Amino acid sequence: MSYIRSKDAAIYYEEHGSGETLILLPGLVGTIESHWRRFIPEFAKHFHVIAVDLRGHGRTNNPSAQLHLYTLVADLFAVIESLEIDAAHVCGYSLGGYIGLAFGIQHPGTVKSLLMHGTKFYWDERAIAAAIHELSAESILLNVPAWGEQLQREHAAANGEDGWKILLASSAEFLRRMPAEGLSENALQLANFPVFVTVGDADEMVPAHEAEMLGAALPYGMVHVFPNTRHPIHKVEKQMFLEMAYSFFNATHRRESRRTR
Repeated sequence: MSYIRSKDAAIYYEEHGSGETLILLPGLVGTIESHWRRFIPEFAKHFHVIAVDLRGHGRTNNPSAQLHLYTLVADLFAVIESLEIDAAHVCGYSLGGYIGLAFGIQHPGTVKSLLMHGTKFYWDERAIAAAIHELSAESILLNVPAWGEQLQREHAAANGEDGWKILLASSAEFLRRMPAEGLSENALQLANFPVFVTVGDADEMVPAHEAEMLGAALPYGMVHVFPNTRHPIHKVEKQMFLEMAYSFFNATHRRESRRTR
């Protein structure tokens, strides 16, 4: 197993395949295993894939038991710096897409292109309260106990038997701070790289019109709405997602090749 030190945490990552680098970032309370495992073998046929467990998630510890957006961004920078990667394509699900966007804005030139699926950018009090309720350990154990068992298994490796409950609590605090710590709409103008915003038409967290607003606000934004698709990444039709991702990343590669001739 491979780890990279970032401040107080040991960030777990995996490498697969060869070619241009593609970084895969899971969503909040998700892991490489739960969010990206089924896509990795296919992506690895075309890219040098780096998949990362966020701090406090899966095999990555989090001694401070706190989550902050720019700490997560710094963790990602530590990974690419340690692996001596100058720039990469990024594919992030939900929070992973948000981290990828913030990373590309804070570190110009490091993101060749970004595909963000099911990423919520516009957070108001009602959306935050709803998300926090869904991340309550008590609510999960009562309403979706199988998910609670999965979370306990996934997050025990680096954070102990109660790691999942600690993660849920830190995730709730993270969401409460989003209006203050998150990206502003003005910051979107600094995203000088192609961004493909995708969402399901039945996404319970990210309405399609919000994805369209985000795509329109980005200098190089594109939007696609998947039909009959809910928020969880495992609900997206795998082959359709892969084909759209390949088309997007390859188009970016062709544009870069023309510029360097």
